[in-house]
Amino acid sequence: MQLRLLIAGLLCAALTVGVGAMPRPAGLGTVAGQVLGSNGKAVAGARVTLQAAEGRRIQTMDTNNQGRFWFASLPEGQYGVRASYEGRVSEWRQNVWVAPAEQTNVILHLRPKK
Repeated sequence: MQLRLLIAGLLCAALTVGVGAMPRPAGLGTVAGQVLGSNGKAVAGARVTLQAAEGRRIQTMDTNNQGRFWFASLPEGQYGVRASYEGRVSEWRQNVWVAPAEQTNVILHLRPKK
């Protein structure tokens, strides 16, 4: 009986070590933020573009009534984010890092019209 318990214990320990050593898949994260005008007020309806680090456009969306945007379920890595509205654009926020199970917050400022 003790031999069976010893063997069962050793098998459980081996499985635990084996599972812990397995590579874990990269998790998903979020980029969220707000678009502000040159007056510092939120801009509703601004178009926000999210790009992967290599320049491939991934998603676009419009801000809500509070000027907020939210890109969810993004693989871990670096991204760029930019906003535009009625001919005005924000700076490109490059090297925005997305980490698993984390939200990265970004504030984008639209440049004034010339």
